[in-house]
Amino acid sequence: MALFLLLLLLVLAFLVSCKDESPPTLVATAESPVAVATVQGTQIEESSEVVAATQPPATPTNVPPTATPEPMAAAVNGKPILLADFEKEVGRFQKAQEELGLTSGNSTDYTGMVLEVLIETEIIAQAAEAMGIQVTNQMVSERIEELKQSSGGEESFSAWLQANQWNEEEFHQALWTEMVTEQAVALVTADVPFAVEQVHARYIQVEDADLAQSLLEQARNGEDFAALAQQYSIDRMTGEDGGDLGYFAQGSLLVPEVEIAAFALQPGQVSEVIIAPRADGSGTAYYLVQLIERDPQREISANLRSNLLRETFESWLAEKWNLAEVERFVVENQ
Repeated sequence: MALFLLLLLLVLAFLVSCKDESPPTLVATAESPVAVATVQGTQIEESSEVVAATQPPATPTNVPPTATPEPMAAAVNGKPILLADFEKEVGRFQKAQEELGLTSGNSTDYTGMVLEVLIETEIIAQAAEAMGIQVTNQMVSERIEELKQSSGGEESFSAWLQANQWNEEEFHQALWTEMVTEQAVALVTADVPFAVEQVHARYIQVEDADLAQSLLEQARNGEDFAALAQQYSIDRMTGEDGGDLGYFAQGSLLVPEVEIAAFALQPGQVSEVIIAPRADGSGTAYYLVQLIERDPQREISANLRSNLLRETFESWLAEKWNLAEVERFVVENQ
């Protein structure tokens, strides 16, 4: 599964957005002998003499037909994801699956999954624009030059593009989207800390309510909590070490009730008997927790920070999904 997800990120985490390029138009009216040329939103006025020199005598002309809109696979807040672009992404993904031997001769259709990735990428791109994130063509070109050098030069890079069904324009757009996403992730997760409050605690897990109550009374009467954990805890991985859970931050333990109890204690205190599901889901267990010490600013592990980064971005992205107006025009087969 990890390989599958990695492939999905590498092959499909790009969106080839549509472009609306209109040729310059020259318009003159009887009321005002001034022509206005519009080039990508910029108006350039020309004098009536220029108009007279460039415009042929007025003759009846047919109104050119309206261009037929290109078919769409989906639209996000009114912005289309073209069907042609979607089909190219499906082809790239399926080709990569075949080359890695992941199809195994089955007929699995990943079109629905590809469509959702493209929609999500467009949602991120639009949100990034709203946050003021900008990636220029020069920035993308510089990254492409880096890729060319690392791939062995222009010829090798061109061969790679061809093998992966990209042309230069499509790859430029895909890389732009990836760079925008990188900046969005960095901005959204900028406040994820490197150090948080953590507690150091021990615990005992038993299956009998009466035993749990007896152990609580013994611990509060001065019996060594660690010795009780070694003797009675059914969690032998921690029990052999006196029930030591080490330092942990909020959101770390598999049994949230134990974590909540630990953070509510002061060093040396023992919790009441906690009744909660076992971590493996096999039934109910009874827990006791003793707090050893707490650290208000302890550096978190790389693994925990990675989880915090992922959770922060996923929460932000879920909110953007809820706010987005998404229309799908193709059948999703998964």
